[in-house]
This record gives sequence, C-alpha cells and structure tokens, in this order.
Amino acid sequence: MQLLRIKPTKSASGISVISVMTKPYNCPHGVCIFCPGGEKVGTPQSYLPTEPATMRALEAEYDPERQIENRFKQLKSIGHYIDKVELLIIGGTFMNLPFEYQESFVKSCYDALNGVKSENLAQAKKLAEKSSIKNVGLSVETKPDWCKQKHIDLALDFGVTRIEIGIQTLSDEIFRKTNRGHTLLDVEESFQISKDAGYKIVAHMMPGLPGSNLKKDFDDFITLFNDQKYKPDMLKIYPTLVVPGTGLYKMYQEGEFNAYTTEEVIDLLAKVKKKFLHG
Repeated sequence: MQLLRIKPTKSASGISVISVMTKPYNCPHGVCIFCPGGEKVGTPQSYLPTEPATMRALEAEYDPERQIENRFKQLKSIGHYIDKVELLIIGGTFMNLPFEYQESFVKSCYDALNGVKSENLAQAKKLAEKSSIKNVGLSVETKPDWCKQKHIDLALDFGVTRIEIGIQTLSDEIFRKTNRGHTLLDVEESFQISKDAGYKIVAHMMPGLPGSNLKKDFDDFITLFNDQKYKPDMLKIYPTLVVPGTGLYKMYQEGEFNAYTTEEVIDLLAKVKKKFLHG
C-alpha cells in the first residue's frame, strides 16, 4: 500500500485531517468588508466557491456525513489507511449558527466516523469511544464575540478539542474600519475563557487590512506571542486579498485601498518567522 500511496503527507503523522464545511449562513453582525461568501452567493461566509474544501462541500450539498464519507473514499483511493481522524469544522463562525444545526452537524460528523446512525449526540459520542476510526481531535472556527463562556461550554459538550479564533488584527480602529463587530477586549476575553477551559487556541491573523501597515502588522505578531493576554498555541496567517463582490473590492476600485505586494508579504512573514525562531 505504501508503494501506491499518493500525497503521503496527508497521513504522515498517522492522523488523517478531514475538513467538513457548514452550509451558508449570514453573520448576525453584518459582513466584514474583506469577506466573500454568504447565503446570496451560496457559499459559507469567508470562503470562495473555487476552494477544494468548498467544492467538496457543494458536491455533497453541505451534508457532513457525505463530506466525510466522500473524503474517506478519496484518501483510500490514493493509498491512505484511515484509523485516526482529526475533524476541522470550517465554514465561518460555527458558534453563531442556530444551536439545533450545530448539534445536528456535530452528531452527523460522529455518525460518519462511527459508521452508524445514532439517536442523539450523547449516543454518538458514546459510540465514538469504541469506533474503529478514532476521532483524535475536533476543531471549530469562531470570532471573539462568539467565544464567550456559553459558547465554550457548548463546545465542550460537543467534544471540541481546539478553538480557532479569527482575530485578524489587534487594533480597535481596524476592527471598526473592517466592520468586524467586536473589540480588542472581546479578543482578550475569548483567549482567557478558552484557556481556562483547557483549549488549545489557533489564532487567525490577516496582515494588510485597511488602516494597517507593515510595521503595525509586525508589531501585532510580536504582541500576539509575547503578551500574556494572548500567546496562542498555533497560528494561521491569511494575507488580505481583494475579492470581487466585497466592500474591500469597492474600496480598491475607488483608490481607497492598496494591497501589499507579494514581495512585501513574504518579507513580513520572513521577519516574523525569524523573530520567533531566534528570539
């Protein structure tokens, strides 16, 4: 089987990472100016229809069981043995979706791993304990204002093991300019509440937003990893992109926004990496 395996890094650690996408819902606070997607577009907020994960979700009509089962078939067809799975629930801010949908979605994810339909979430979690395919991790994406105590309590009940928080910046001014719908205090509280619950935190950062500059972005990364209020366990970096149909695209067309060049982004990330690797 190893000789026939394609893309060996997909399970090199012994764990297969599977992304499962929720169906489109509009964010309650409105739309961040850089954010594509939404119910009118037919894709989850912040995701493009051309992304591989979105295309797989569309093919499965956003059904979580079908998404997982289809992904299993794909991985097995290129020689991967699946017995340990880490699930990443993506599709925007999971915790602002209707509770019934959240619960049903998570239950369906467990059902797909267990290979059997359960009556409720509690039974699905119980069956997962003896399933031949072990769920070794479950992460969800959220925003700081949807990462309060009640949301974390719910995540614990779902069996979530890791919280991914879309911070993007550490500037209240930029939060306002981009219509994020929360403050820096919400960011600080989301970290504290998540840490108190024992969660690993993945911080999402977006350098190059309106109102920022290369120095501000660099300083944000330094603060993020040195200030006790933050210090995430992991980091995802999404340099700002100008996507048609967004508020940011309109600003770009009117000459009110200039994106970083590829060279500027590479230089910034190289400096950040060097700082963290060498102190």
